[in-house]
Amino acid sequence: MTKIISMTLLVGSVGFMSAQVGINTAKPEKELTVNGTMKTSGMVFKKPMEKLGADENYTFIIKSPAPENKITAYNDTFVPNSPAPINIIQFKVTCDPSDKDWVNQFDTKINSNKFLVVISSFGFTQPTRTYSADWLTPVPQIFAYSSGGTWKLKADYQGFSPDSSFPTGIWTLNLLVFDRSYAKDFNSTQDLKASTTGAAAAPLIQ
Repeated sequence: MTKIISMTLLVGSVGFMSAQVGINTAKPEKELTVNGTMKTSGMVFKKPMEKLGADENYTFIIKSPAPENKITAYNDTFVPNSPAPINIIQFKVTCDPSDKDWVNQFDTKINSNKFLVVISSFGFTQPTRTYSADWLTPVPQIFAYSSGGTWKLKADYQGFSPDSSFPTGIWTLNLLVFDRSYAKDFNSTQDLKASTTGAAAAPLIQ
């Protein structure tokens, strides 16, 4: 009988404890505060997750490089030349002197199975107006596409070449490069048939 009463009191005391426990810290901030590394076979988050305070910030959580292989906040000092979750890359591409503005294919050598590439902005060094019967402002064709396992770039003012008196043109192409672990790409082919309007059959994301 004594043993049963003792167990009941113990369970009751645990159930109604309201305290903060610290490991390697004398001043825990939450119910459990660990000042150091922690190893677990699984982790469950309740919803909604706690909101950040006014003086707090967010960061990417990643696996740090070997041999540690720890889940930690992203820090580019781990491997200085390694890619970040989101990268900004700029290429300055000098065109063929005979055409002056045409980059038919430029291989970035960026692995298209690992990364997504978006051209965020561009610039061209030469004037882009030309004169025929009227003044014309050519429209640039600028896009990135995956081919052969890497990302290729195309840049051209179709139907236009700078005047022969101008130097060879130089494209500045600014890329946003996303790690596919953090982003997805979707493709959809649509046929408007005889109409000028249309709609997707279903939302690609929702």
